[in-house]
Amino acid sequence: MTNEELNIQLPKLKLKIPYDEDIFGNTTNWENCLKDLLDDSKFIALEVLFPYEDWECYVLPKKYYNWQLRCCIEKYNLADKQGLTNYSENSLSWSKLTDGLSNDLMSKLTSKVGVPK
Repeated sequence: MTNEELNIQLPKLKLKIPYDEDIFGNTTNWENCLKDLLDDSKFIALEVLFPYEDWECYVLPKKYYNWQLRCCIEKYNLADKQGLTNYSENSLSWSKLTDGLSNDLMSKLTSKVGVPK
């Protein structure tokens, strides 16, 4: 992430995923975890938005900053459920995409029209 992106998004994410010593151990681990979540969510978004382009050097458009935070929260909440695609208990069930993100969240991203290279 660029410094500008990090300066905007990290403080917001800190409010949504507060520090918990029992989970993170120390604030350095907490900040590193949040930075990793921001990076992962950025690359997921760019991969979907620009499927036919080399997006590695792109900056995430600001209109997707809210989406990025929501993605970070979903990924954080799914950390202990990796690989689980279906779950059912007491007549309640849910399914998720293979990467763990909800269909609702992923439907907010619309791919740019392009030509496969």
